[in-house]
Amino acid sequence: MSVTAERLADSFVAIVRGIDVQKMSEQDWTALHRVYLENKVLIIPDQDLSAAGFSGLGSRFGNVVRHPVGKFAHPDYPDVMMLSNDTRFGKPVGVKDAGSFWHSDRSYMHKTSNETMLYSVQIPDEGGDTYFADLEAAYEAFSEDMKARIDGLRYISHYRWTKDRNDPESRWSFMTEEERDNTPPIERPVVRTHPETGRKSLFVFPGITTGVKGIVDMETVESEALLAELFEHMTQERFQYRFKWGGPGTVLIWDNRCVMHKATTKQLPPNKIRTLYRISTLGGVP
Repeated sequence: MSVTAERLADSFVAIVRGIDVQKMSEQDWTALHRVYLENKVLIIPDQDLSAAGFSGLGSRFGNVVRHPVGKFAHPDYPDVMMLSNDTRFGKPVGVKDAGSFWHSDRSYMHKTSNETMLYSVQIPDEGGDTYFADLEAAYEAFSEDMKARIDGLRYISHYRWTKDRNDPESRWSFMTEEERDNTPPIERPVVRTHPETGRKSLFVFPGITTGVKGIVDMETVESEALLAELFEHMTQERFQYRFKWGGPGTVLIWDNRCVMHKATTKQLPPNKIRTLYRISTLGGVP
């Protein structure tokens, strides 16, 4: 096989062709990993994967880690999470209202996630798009004074914490006591350095599931004002890419260390079914 990657114009996303992810040689894998680091988000169409094959792909990138909420794990491969707005026998197939706010996977855990991968099983003729934002570009767009102000700051992240526990995506709604015990509050840097590329990016997120409670050693009013300024900046359209799922058989891979994302499944009408497999790999401590 010959791996070819085409950067989509004015973006941080590349489409990769000429590869079967189940039959990669070491040379293919090295080439794929290189373009992944260069582009942050990869689209790999025309794949034919079972849950087992998808799990195997995740293992090529690192140690696959189960989602802290196990309710919607694949029945045979629990490291594969089901994302779906479908129902079978009156029960949801997967997580429907997941990730509709900007976030980075496992940013609330002691060890974060390096890669997240999705594989499209069933895709509607329209809708269900996935949004990404380049947090390296967002950081670089700041003035030097702003960079100096936020470098070194830390914040508290608590997965189940939210001001509105009644929100459909609030983890208070369906976490078990054990799952709550496994997600204690932790400190995170506002700015992190990528361990492989050495580039800096923002690493704080406006999504409800990230549970950002406030900046360490900063008065509440000042903390909330600074976080609001950061969130407004990093969610600008100039840093975003909107991915439209073209159909089943597409693998989507992104780098949680420098990219945030959000889903739009919540907006799909009941007759528009989207079902995806999801995997995350275990990263380090920022």
